[in-house]
Amino acid sequence: MYDLIDRPVMQLAPGGRFMIWAMRGWIQSATRGNCPPGALAPAFARHGVLPALPHLHMMLAELNRRANRQIAFSPLACHCIGDDEAVLLQVCRDATDNPPRARATLALLLEEEAVGPAFSALITAMAFLREGGLDSIVLQQDGAFDPR
Repeated sequence: MYDLIDRPVMQLAPGGRFMIWAMRGWIQSATRGNCPPGALAPAFARHGVLPALPHLHMMLAELNRRANRQIAFSPLACHCIGDDEAVLLQVCRDATDNPPRARATLALLLEEEAVGPAFSALITAMAFLREGGLDSIVLQQDGAFDPR
């Protein structure tokens, strides 16, 4: 997580950039009173990861409704990764590399009843993103990927 805080979004591998875009886009859409999956679906479809969307939506909805504290997301155009965004990117990394740690982190962020559903949704979303080649959430040097 600490390797991601305040780093340029463009230094993330494509999966990380896609996740930042999806999280920021989800909250922007929800804040405006729009349907987040409807707003994000075209990009998910274009990248061949549409099956991940309902699961990511469920996880973000749980974070939005049942977080223990307000989780801050930067605007879509922000070039740096925020603190809470770095935590969520690490949770996504851990869903693939260390699922027990991902669940433990979610338990710190969410009300107890929301942890299981959010964790299941995250694991499933990351599996679909892996199938589409968008599960890598690491820093890299080249930044040529545009999630839209």
